[in-house]
Amino acid sequence: MIILQVILRDLEGLIVQLPIQSLAALPPNHDLRHLVRQIVFVAANSIDRHRTPLLMSQKIVQLLYKTSSQLGREIYVALLDQLCHSFEEVAKEAITWLLYAEDEVSPEDLSFVHYSLCFSANSISPLR
Repeated sequence: MIILQVILRDLEGLIVQLPIQSLAALPPNHDLRHLVRQIVFVAANSIDRHRTPLLMSQKIVQLLYKTSSQLGREIYVALLDQLCHSFEEVAKEAITWLLYAEDEVSPEDLSFVHYSLCFSANSISPLR
């Protein structure tokens, strides 16, 4: 899990530095996209394929609520979406976490997350 912490720290650092406000405006070969692919790779190749993706997605949900940038929200939602599609247990738990989170989340942010997860279930992930 140490590698995940390092990747997420790097991801957070890049998000706050970038002047880009939307995932759609991010070039296909940007370092941010590479870091996201690394997170999915780590989850898919972990020894504990049940627990590791759950822990990763919990952390991503925390970051989703913490970020104030539109780009950060889009990246975390897309990343959570990829983990939900790759791991059934994550899909079962993620919606519950989002619905019953005790963090103060604005209705706009919650609506964005809900819409994005539902919409992305029928589309290709923008992070690939």
